[in-house]
Amino acid sequence: MRAYFLGILALLWLSGCGGHYTLSSGDHLAATGTEAPAVVRLQRNDFFVLNLAVKDAPIRFRLGDGPERAAYTDKLGYAGATVQVSDSPGRYTLILDHMDSEGEEIHAEAPLYVVDPNRRVIAVALDDLPKGDSFEAKAAATYLRGLSEQANVIYLTRRSVRHHDRLHAGLDQDGYPDGPILLWEREYWHIVREGKYRIPRVVVETRLVSQLAQLREMLCGLSVGIAGSDTAAEAFDRAGMKAVVVGPAGAERAENGRESWDDLRRRGI
Repeated sequence: MRAYFLGILALLWLSGCGGHYTLSSGDHLAATGTEAPAVVRLQRNDFFVLNLAVKDAPIRFRLGDGPERAAYTDKLGYAGATVQVSDSPGRYTLILDHMDSEGEEIHAEAPLYVVDPNRRVIAVALDDLPKGDSFEAKAAATYLRGLSEQANVIYLTRRSVRHHDRLHAGLDQDGYPDGPILLWEREYWHIVREGKYRIPRVVVETRLVSQLAQLREMLCGLSVGIAGSDTAAEAFDRAGMKAVVVGPAGAERAENGRESWDDLRRRGI
C-alpha cells in the first residue's frame, strides 16, 4: 500500500502541478436601476482532483457595456463587487475575467436577471418540479408559462452552482419559463465602501443564510412560493410567505394544498 501511494506521488511530481482555474458564479437577481452585488469564486485544480481556493487574485466584473469593476479574492477564493443595473427588466450577461502574474487567463459569464421590484414574483421549488413527458410535468410547465406572463418566476434549488447550467437546460427542455436559479442558502455578504472614492466592495462571510428574507426586501411583490415537499413549504412559511403545496405533500393543507398541477391550474394560487 505504501508503495502504491509513493507511486501516485511520483506521478504527480513528474506531471507537475499544472491544473487550471475554475471561476464559478451562479445566477444573479437585481431590481431595476440599482447597484447590485455580484459574487464569484476562483479556484485552481492543481492536482486534477481538488479545487483549491485562490486568494488575493484580481477579478474584473462588467455588465454588458457598462463600466468595469474589480475586486481581490479572499482566503476562500470569493470576490465581490457591485455593478450598475439597467432600468429595463430583462436577462443580462455578467462578464468575469481573471489574469494571473504569469499571464494565464480565465473568462466566465453568468446570467443577471433584472426585474421590476413592484411586479408580482412567484418563487418555485425547482427540485420539486415534475420532469420529462409525464402529464404532471406538462401541466406544471403550461401553468408556469401562463403565470410568467403576469409575474416573474424565480427558482430555488439545493443543487450546487456547478449544476445550474444543466438545470437551465432541463427547464428549457421541459418547457418551463426562463428565470433565475438561486440557492436556498448562500454565504452572507455585506457591502463596504473604502478609499478616497468610496468604491463599494462586497465582503463575503462563511455563515450561510436563507435568501428569501433578502429577496423579499428587494422585491415587494414576492409573497407566494410553490412547493412539492414539506421541506420547501416550511422554508416559505418561515419567510412569511404563502406556501402553495402541490401533490401528496399538500393533502394535509386544506386551504393551500393542491392535489396536482392540473388542480393548481384549475383552482389557482
